[in-house]
Amino acid sequence: MSETRLFRKEDLDLEPIDGMKTIGLVNVSISEQLGAGIGVFEDCSIPWRITYDEVIYVLDGLFTLRVGEQTFEAAAGDVLWVPRDTDIVYEAQERVTFFYAVLPATNAPSTAKPIDYRSNEG
Repeated sequence: MSETRLFRKEDLDLEPIDGMKTIGLVNVSISEQLGAGIGVFEDCSIPWRITYDEVIYVLDGLFTLRVGEQTFEAAAGDVLWVPRDTDIVYEAQERVTFFYAVLPATNAPSTAKPIDYRSNEG
């Protein structure tokens, strides 16, 4: 069983590489089921087929999600739900920071690897 962890913003490198960065803080080294992390997209368009359920909570910026002919634009405070086995395109014209949660953690590239990010207990 995992212990409670606190991840401090100042300990995270949130600078995107080639327009994106995702940090799977809660990954398979912590939870066998749920994955979660922080992401930053900037000036990018990323086609993807997700094989996991995903919830995205936009912290700042404008996040665009394309699903077929539909376009969803989410601003700070908005939440997106994306069911598994969906073909999507993640897009951001400006810098957007978001929190995400996925299930199962083993299906998402950012949470399927056991990485022990620096954390501060209580």
